[in-house]
Amino acid sequence: MSMKALLIVSALSGMNGSYEVEMPSFKACLDARVAIMEQDKSAKTLCVPAVAETDKMEKFFNVFMSLVTKMKELEIDGREIESVGKSDSECPTCER
Repeated sequence: MSMKALLIVSALSGMNGSYEVEMPSFKACLDARVAIMEQDKSAKTLCVPAVAETDKMEKFFNVFMSLVTKMKELEIDGREIESVGKSDSECPTCER
């Protein structure tokens, strides 16, 4: 979107002069901010970095995989896992 179109859209939108646009990068936003400030010194601009959906999903799956890894580590010591829930099993760490 060109700067002229951006100005026309924000003027016609009737949102009290407020306009939000998603930029391809944070640097592009900072460059556009400078261009806007050169046109109107009283304009208030703000660049807010966004988190991509793929980054959110990657973080979720990293947490999930660490949980799966921990469960597999517990399965290695099968003696404790097999005895869980059995009424006749002995506790290896309990004193009698």
